[in-house]
Amino acid sequence: MARYQLEPGDYGLVRFAVSPLTELGNSLRALRSPTSYPLQAPWYAAACRVRDQLPLDVLSGLIGPNFDTPDLFNPRVGVPQTIDAQLAYLRDQDLRTLGADIEFAVGGVPHRLGASGRSFGDRLADALAVYWRLAFQPHWPRMRAILDADVAVRARSLAAEGVIATLNRCGPGVRADPASITARILNGHDDLTLHTRGRPLFVVPSLFTLSSSTPLTDSDPMVIYRATNQRAMWSDATGLPGGAGLLSPHRLRYLRAIGSGQSTTALADRFGVSPSAANQALRAMAAQGLIRARRSGRAVIYERTPLGDLLSDLP
Repeated sequence: MARYQLEPGDYGLVRFAVSPLTELGNSLRALRSPTSYPLQAPWYAAACRVRDQLPLDVLSGLIGPNFDTPDLFNPRVGVPQTIDAQLAYLRDQDLRTLGADIEFAVGGVPHRLGASGRSFGDRLADALAVYWRLAFQPHWPRMRAILDADVAVRARSLAAEGVIATLNRCGPGVRADPASITARILNGHDDLTLHTRGRPLFVVPSLFTLSSSTPLTDSDPMVIYRATNQRAMWSDATGLPGGAGLLSPHRLRYLRAIGSGQSTTALADRFGVSPSAANQALRAMAAQGLIRARRSGRAVIYERTPLGDLLSDLP
């Protein structure tokens, strides 16, 4: 648990914000443990398709064993909440600042970040820019729509009920009273007492948190909470890379029909298509990590992977 102690007037400095860099950092949790974030399974499957192009040697070194991420992902006062401005801010930071931040959260600095003559901030920002471009940018409009809708709800609540009541509606992980804001952290840390000391406090919705979180150090104050209405985000196939889309109705029917195992011939008969057409769809889903093949005598049986099970259950 982390508790911010507020000084008189600090509630007037609370602001809700959508932070792309914060979401980029939080998504490392889903890369580490995709089954913990079943609502983001379509995003994870799409990210797996570009996995070989991602700087995983850097990304894996930016999340700790307790799923902590460095404070470098947090919103900063005076920095616009756009990915370009946030990455530009990182480029201006030196090794002492960023290295100490990563060391504190993770326990060590990724080796690759020390492998060239460019500045530490440039190397870090370059790696995150690649991750953003390949794994996030194609899906950010639909992610952003969910986050913006959440903030719009909070804005209406602020006008009608005030800041304390609004914070208390940000899920069970966040609680506020006249003197403090408490966030329930699920990473096993001892209780933290933090102070706003007249500084703005960002309240940030996220698609990649199970409860709530705060910085672990005395950086710019922030509370992350779980965004609502996430199920609507992947309700159609538009925006997903490749063919008809990861969750096109055509492939979703196959995925659900496979169950614990089906052959190409059985699926072709069920849907009234040729075995070659069924095989083409099955191979595409296998490449996406949704199904896998096994031999049973002379037959090839396709069965769902854990990721396929998650997707088949989505509405």
